Amino acid sequence: MKVNLEEQTFNNLRVIKMTQVKNTNSHWLCECLLCGNLTEVSRPNLRSGNTQDCGCTKSEKISSKISRHNQSKSSTWNSWFSMRRRIRVGSKHSKVYGEISMDDSWNTFENFLKDMGERPKGMSIDRIDNNKGYFKENCRWATQAEQNRNRSTNVILNFEDKSMCITDWASYLGIHRDTIRRRIKKGLPIERILETK
Repeated sequence: MKVNLEEQTFNNLRVIKMTQVKNTNSHWLCECLLCGNLTEVSRPNLRSGNTQDCGCTKSEKISSKISRHNQSKSSTWNSWFSMRRRIRVGSKHSKVYGEISMDDSWNTFENFLKDMGERPKGMSIDRIDNNKGYFKENCRWATQAEQNRNRSTNVILNFEDKSMCITDWASYLGIHRDTIRRRIKKGLPIERILETK
């Protein structure tokens, strides 16, 4: 049975997608939540906790960068550092995230902290409009559930005065999201897609 680990978090690794299967073990591309680095990890190592990050905690280079700030190893600093790694032109992150712009003032952690404040527990940096870059007016601290609803791959359905993704419509109407997806696939009109009968 194929187990989908996408969007799950194991220690300091957030799973992005499956990359390959080796010797019956699936391997997954993961983002390190400590530094933003991408790394490939096998399912057994993810689930057992044998691999908890990309290896950055052993890196003296990153440790020295972190110690320059009073925010040493804080979750806010980690979010800022990860964001900056994602936007680097030509980096391996651009294969997943594309090329993303960032407010020049945010090259300094202190300016980022002034604009965004401390990272609330259980939240991470999120772009409100995924077609735009990282800057104060387009960023917020969001939960994983909020970020999942804000993905560019989400299907947004507009009906009457409401505009929501499939998951939110399913919750609002009290029907299963797979029911909505099946109706969309059949090409039904929006009234039939969202009917509760």
